[in-house]
Amino acid sequence: MAGTLRLEIVTPTGRALDLAAADVRLPSVMGEMDVLPEHRPGLIKLTGGFVRWGGAQPGEILIRGGIAEVRPDGLLILADQAIKPADADRAAALVILEKVAEGLGGVEFIDDDRLARLTGDRAYAEAVLSL
Repeated sequence: MAGTLRLEIVTPTGRALDLAAADVRLPSVMGEMDVLPEHRPGLIKLTGGFVRWGGAQPGEILIRGGIAEVRPDGLLILADQAIKPADADRAAALVILEKVAEGLGGVEFIDDDRLARLTGDRAYAEAVLSL
């Protein structure tokens, strides 16, 4: 299809999504970003939050960290977790927020990887709670 890109989301448990999209908005570690058809190839580190897309079947899905590969034919997202907003668990999100607070509280030093994971988990939980 002209003017679309293939959006695939894969998790450790299998393929979560495979469709044609006109545009995709991602929660990258540097902030939200858009990917359009014929976007320059690259790798994008993702945090937690919504992946939103437009086109014939617009929609959104929640992811919890991962990496995106922009390819000439589309966008492949390898996510740690991906769930439909209707399947989001508010109680689990509150537990995640508690664990993030514990992970950040009272620690003198947090390395970059751990900080990125905690920040991504917080963003994911806050996205769930915003529903």
